[in-house]
Amino acid sequence: MTSRDKGIQVIKSSTDERAVISKGGIEIRHIGKPVSSMMTEGGHVYLVVDCSASMMGDKIRQAKSGALDFAKGALSKGYLTGLIRFDSSTKLICEPDKNMSVLEKQLMKLQTGDTTHMAKAISLASNLLKRIPGTRVIVIVTDGMPNGPGDPSTTLRVAEEAKKSGIDIIAIGTDDADQEFLKRLASRKDLGIKVPSKHLQKAITDSASMLPPAGHLGPKS
Repeated sequence: MTSRDKGIQVIKSSTDERAVISKGGIEIRHIGKPVSSMMTEGGHVYLVVDCSASMMGDKIRQAKSGALDFAKGALSKGYLTGLIRFDSSTKLICEPDKNMSVLEKQLMKLQTGDTTHMAKAISLASNLLKRIPGTRVIVIVTDGMPNGPGDPSTTLRVAEEAKKSGIDIIAIGTDDADQEFLKRLASRKDLGIKVPSKHLQKAITDSASMLPPAGHLGPKS
């Protein structure tokens, strides 16, 4: 359905997505909110955090603190940071946003669950990022190997599809994570990192420095 008023055309859909077209340009809205920040050059990154049972205690606390520090560092480089959690299920916690209070509030609510089904989380992050122009990155935080159906092959296949679509992947692991697996998961071998669990927060924080320049398009060689 469309409506016209003073040279403005509003195109609506059943999902409440709309494009407002006027002489001044185009504004895209999703669920009634402008998404102009997502339609300009810049960077968008999803932190994909392992919330399996083995992350309970100090590791999940470090992951929360490291994620918030990462988001601040990423913002200084022109990136908006979103959050996805996974165990046996996957959940989008928040979309990329420059408001640190939104991310902090959601991070504090993270709780651990059971197993490590990583593939669905990567797939969700990839599908969300494919809709966004500019630089797109997934940062995976885990303390073990994925154990979903067909793993580890399934997770590696999904990650490879994301990389082929122009999404960079940084993989940070600790404890039972396999170093070679992390290197294969990441866009480059040096972006697959394994650290002692006591250094997990710092590794997540420091990974912001590994983000490619915002505005870069396409996978890194």
